[in-house]
Amino acid sequence: MPGLDAFAYRREVKTLSVRLGAPSDEATVMRASPSAGMKRSLDTYIFAIFALTLCAVLAVGGASLFMVNRMMEKTYAIEAESRNVDFINHLHNKTYSLMLAVQHFVARPDEPHFQHALALSREIDGDLVRYLQQEAESAYPESAREIGLLHRFRDSVRKQRETIAAFEALGTNAGQLSQPAMALEKNAESIQLLAREINRLHFEIISRKVAITRDSMSFVAMLYALFSGLGLALVYAGYRLHSRYIVEPIKYLANCTGKVAAGDLCARALSDSQTEIGVLYRAFNDMVETLQSHEEKLLKFNRELEQRVLERTQELEAAQARLMRMEKAAMLGQIATSVNHEIRTPLNALYLNLQIIGKRLEQGDGDGKSLREGIGARLAVIDREVARISDILEEFVLFARIAAPRFGDCALNDIVRHVAELLTPRAEQAGVDLRLALAASEPHLDADENKLTQVLVNLGVNALHAMPGGGTLSIATDDLGDAVDITVSDTGVGIAEADITSIFLPFFSKKESGLGFGLAIAQRIIEDHAGHIVCRSQSGAGATFVARLPKSHAV
Repeated sequence: MPGLDAFAYRREVKTLSVRLGAPSDEATVMRASPSAGMKRSLDTYIFAIFALTLCAVLAVGGASLFMVNRMMEKTYAIEAESRNVDFINHLHNKTYSLMLAVQHFVARPDEPHFQHALALSREIDGDLVRYLQQEAESAYPESAREIGLLHRFRDSVRKQRETIAAFEALGTNAGQLSQPAMALEKNAESIQLLAREINRLHFEIISRKVAITRDSMSFVAMLYALFSGLGLALVYAGYRLHSRYIVEPIKYLANCTGKVAAGDLCARALSDSQTEIGVLYRAFNDMVETLQSHEEKLLKFNRELEQRVLERTQELEAAQARLMRMEKAAMLGQIATSVNHEIRTPLNALYLNLQIIGKRLEQGDGDGKSLREGIGARLAVIDREVARISDILEEFVLFARIAAPRFGDCALNDIVRHVAELLTPRAEQAGVDLRLALAASEPHLDADENKLTQVLVNLGVNALHAMPGGGTLSIATDDLGDAVDITVSDTGVGIAEADITSIFLPFFSKKESGLGFGLAIAQRIIEDHAGHIVCRSQSGAGATFVARLPKSHAV
């Protein structure tokens, strides 16, 4: 039939899709490269910012280390100057001890006091020599003045030692010792003043070092405050820049993506950025344009496909209509042939008997009684054949015009019991044992009670005909939850395997009488109830018919 070739239809659809350029799962279109048109890079900006920040941190750290090192140097210098001050104080103390020794010697001239004073003077002179060597290497501007003061200090100490040496020559005469003692006291006062002057120089150095250290500390504190403020400013600026140039564009793109996901293919991400964000926006726009183009092509493809499907459907419907007309014509022909065959025999009998009656009436031979008896016998044959024709036509009309079922609540077991009552007289007459096996749940279903009764009576009568020598007829019901099964089985002659597929066709019958409409009518009633009926049988082993019906009828 034209228009029913499925392979040709699929081939045509494929050709149409290729011609329209419809998208397929085997191809992915990329219209923009991530690096296309990129002039600036966020990576470069971020790297530059990080590099500048690192350089600033290193510079501040280096400056801080330099200032700390300088402060440590000044601290060490202060420590050294403090030792010098302590040394000068120590010399001053020794000088004071020397004066006490001289005073003791003057008060009571003896050898121990003299030797003690002399030893102190030598010790002080030795300390001064070592200290002068140390100060000669100093680079402080006060060193020259201090060395001059140290020389005067040493000279004063030498004068004291010379005066003490003179004490030994004068002996123990107290009158002679008073004048050198007064010179020693004046010299001691001079030494005390020199010590104070030297310590004042050291204190000036220490003050200068402390001032430098304080300035360095102030510079480090200022640098820390400046860098802290700069760091906070950079963090805030970085946050604002990150939010403006990265977070907000991503949120905007996510919003556009959500619109596209919701079906709005007109959404576009607008940006003049030349960074990766701009590249991403352009790639997104290209993707959406591709999707929109594919959707338009797909819509066009679907419209043309629908048109082709509509055309093919119309062709198919026309072919199906022709097929149905042909099937109906074939069925009508088969019915007409069968009806013609069934009716032709009684019509021939009618025609022959009418000819015999006519001949006898024309001849008029024999007495009137025998003539009437002969005509009466022929009329009885005519009456029987006319009734046979009437039965054939009635059965045909019954099959051709089965009324639609009238659905209502039916108790299945009650229907089976009623059918058993109808079949019991015939079963007893035929020597058949009728048995019932009904479901204990008393199933109810939505069905036409009269038509189900007609089906069961038809199946029961057929079963009785299949057991001319007696047997067992069983009718059972089974509740399946959403459906019920009705089983009618017999122990009769059975049905040949070759005839199983034909028993539900009209005009198929192995009986000498009847048109074979019984099982066809039963199948049609079961199918009108949205159910189905099957037959299991073997020749000589009985037959079993099972009808399954849904409990509820979908309108």
